[in-house]
Amino acid sequence: MAKRKQIQPLNGIERAFGDEMRKARLQKEMSQMDLYKATGLDRTFISDLERGIQAPSIATLFRVAKGVGIEPEVLIERTRTSRFFAFPSN
Repeated sequence: MAKRKQIQPLNGIERAFGDEMRKARLQKEMSQMDLYKATGLDRTFISDLERGIQAPSIATLFRVAKGVGIEPEVLIERTRTSRFFAFPSN
């Protein structure tokens, strides 16, 4: 079966979250594999989150924040103020 092509969004909440998640991870000098070890989240899922292809659940948001050593509300605020943030219009 052919794999479905994944389209990375140009903006939106998921893209903003993923961008801020990646920045936080890189600030801690962590690889995606390091974040996997800290959170138990699959490395490919981490990649999908960072590219804005997947949306995090609230539990995932908390796991990511803990994994990169920041408070969840900081990650949310960074997402809200990201240049990629765009609230859905519908």
